[in-house]
Formats: sequence, C-alpha cells, structure tokens
Amino acid sequence: MDKQIRFIDSSYNELFTIPDRGIIAVKYPDGHTENKFCLYIDDYHTEIDGVCYHICQWAELMEQNERICSPAELPEYSLENITPDEFEFMYAKEDESIDRGCIGHLRADFDTGKAFFSTWWPENDNLKTQEFKDEFDKVINYFRKESFTPLLKSRSDMYNVCYRLKPTQSATDKDVHGFKIITEKHTYYLRCNPRLGEYNLYVYCYNTQALDKFRNTRFVEQNFDAVNQDKFFKTDYGFEEIYYNPDSTAGGQLVYNEFSFELIREASKQDSMMKFYNYLNSGCKQYCVDIDSAEFMDYLKDFMEREPDYLKDNKETANAMIKAANEDKKRNKTEPER
Repeated sequence: MDKQIRFIDSSYNELFTIPDRGIIAVKYPDGHTENKFCLYIDDYHTEIDGVCYHICQWAELMEQNERICSPAELPEYSLENITPDEFEFMYAKEDESIDRGCIGHLRADFDTGKAFFSTWWPENDNLKTQEFKDEFDKVINYFRKESFTPLLKSRSDMYNVCYRLKPTQSATDKDVHGFKIITEKHTYYLRCNPRLGEYNLYVYCYNTQALDKFRNTRFVEQNFDAVNQDKFFKTDYGFEEIYYNPDSTAGGQLVYNEFSFELIREASKQDSMMKFYNYLNSGCKQYCVDIDSAEFMDYLKDFMEREPDYLKDNKETANAMIKAANEDKKRNKTEPER
C-alpha cells in the first residue's frame, strides 16, 4: 500500500492526504503561495522542506499564523525512487545480444556549476521515434528549468534535491543516487553524481513495454519450476484454470480459462479424457495477460503464491470438477433437465 501523508486541523479532523514525496501549497496572509516538499515518516510525522513535524504541530502552526495549506498541483513529471536492483538499468549491459528495450543514454556534466554539457549514445534507433525525442527534450528541460525539484539545473541543485528526496544510493558509491521518471510509453533511469570533475548524470532511456518484457521474461526463466504449473481453482460458478503459455505472439502469457458447472457437465459426456479437456477449452471463457504488459508481474506473482485446489489436467482433476458440477446441479433445483 502506498504511504499517505495526512494533513489535519488542530482538532484532528482530516483535511486531505498526499502521497509520500508529494508537494503541498502553503498560502500566506499576504496572498503569496509557496510549494513545499513532503516526506512520509510515519502516520503522525512528516518531513516538510527538510524539517520534521508532528501532523498536529503543523496544523497548529498553520492556524496560529493564518496560513492555509492544500495539495499542490500535480507536477508534469515526477522523480520516483528506485529499488537497489534497478541500478543495473543505469549502466551499459554486459551482454550485447540482450535486448532490454534501451533506446540509448545521455551523459552530462555541469562543468564548474550551472552549465549542461551532454552527449548521446544511441542503442536502438528503431525505438528512437519522434515522439520519444520530443518527450525526452521536455523531460530534461523540465528538470532544468521548471520543476519544483530542479535536479538538472546545476550541481548544487542536484546535491540539494538528492539531500531532500533521499533517493536510493548505489551500493558501491554513497554519492551516486538513482531516480526514475515514468511516462506513458517510456521509462527514464537517472544516475546522479554531483561530484566536481566527474560526469554528473547518466540518463538511460527505455521503451517501457520492451523493458517490461525483458524483466518479466528473465523472472520467468529464473523461476520456471514455480511458473510451469497448470493450476485449477474451484469458484462459485465452476472452476478456473491458470497456466503459463511460453508460445504466445508476445513471447509468453498467463492464460485464464473459466469453466462453468454447466460446461463441465456437458464435457463429462465425452468418451475420453482428452476429449473432455478439449471440450472445456473450446467452450470456456478465456482471457490472457501478455508478458510485455505492465500488469503481468502482479498477476504472475499472485499465480505463483496461490495454492490450487488441483494441479494438472489429469483424471483426478476431471473427476473432481465433474463431481462438483453434479453437486451444483442437485443444489440448483430450478435448473431444467436436459
């Protein structure tokens, strides 16, 4: 569950919430407004512009000074924290034959402070569309000139933003931090190092769908024994079969087959086990989750963690489904005889 920062009045009535690392707008008595960055500490404490407050302490401060705070407008782009294992996507790949969906990367430095000298290294020109180029320019310029968190404005700004946001540090260099920016179609990994005399920024740019496919495929390969199972679950309407299909057009998919009790009873009239399952598969409701979709990993992990009622499309499973379907018919007195 995402962490939410609560804002209340001095009587503990909740006014609004914002997500961790969100921004509030504080309106002063003279009419001017300031944006302030907030970090979640716990349910009763938040860090606002680098200072820790109890939520009631902040409420009393607002009321005593006749200030009004509210959620700030959502930024066009946001700096998101990363997990330690995502640092690999901020470096060149070791195996050139692997396709991670990387479009290329930009390397930049601030020179003596506020300059911005950059170089681009292409990796996959087929993914370097005009849409990507336009968006990438906007992202870079946004964090140089417009963002409340101006990570790319100068070396000192990069240092200050990293200090305020407390992003994940590299395991091998405490001065190197990682962020990511996610847009509709692209993911940008930013490796930040504000030290003088070194390259201060690497931005590795990815097609999100291709990156998801790479990460999901690798996870499937690493956990194939747990993934390569045919699971059956009893439901209120019948049974659900879930399995991983490696031969789909997308390169892999989770398949969900829904068998109603009525369909199972019809299939039971077949004269062989193979025909029974073929009948089910031809008449069931089916939907699939492709390996290159954003939601695939959540579905896969749920599939791996769920304990099935039955494993494999064998005789034992068929008999259990037929028995449950016949018991359902007995309970359903209103069902017409066929």
